[in-house]
Amino acid sequence: MADKINIDVLTLDSVQCAACGYMMESIAALPSDVQDMIEYTEWSIKNKDGIGKFLELQGRVLPTICIERDLVFESIIPQYEELIDEMAARAPNDAMRERIKSLRDHGFEFDKIQENLQRAGAGLATRTDSKVK
Repeated sequence: MADKINIDVLTLDSVQCAACGYMMESIAALPSDVQDMIEYTEWSIKNKDGIGKFLELQGRVLPTICIERDLVFESIIPQYEELIDEMAARAPNDAMRERIKSLRDHGFEFDKIQENLQRAGAGLATRTDSKVK
């Protein structure tokens, strides 16, 4: 999508793997202004679709955050500012880049994690028979 930044989170399972859950939370806790500019999906290697995405993106370790198909945070849970900087660097246009940069000092919104994780479908694609949308 040209009007959104695409983020893929490669995981073992965000429910049972603590590091994978923290990776998903780092995306889910972004401020709502940032949430409006991104689209993110968890790809669990517990199912065929997740394995396919892992291979397609040439993943090496779990968990990994990929921004616009770039492996950016491999087994490193990012700080808020690092995440914002990497998204801004890959924004599809100057206006979005500047808007994201303007939110750099905002910080995570931990009070909305459950709502955002639910919206992202975190943990729902971890069964071997699941189908990612």
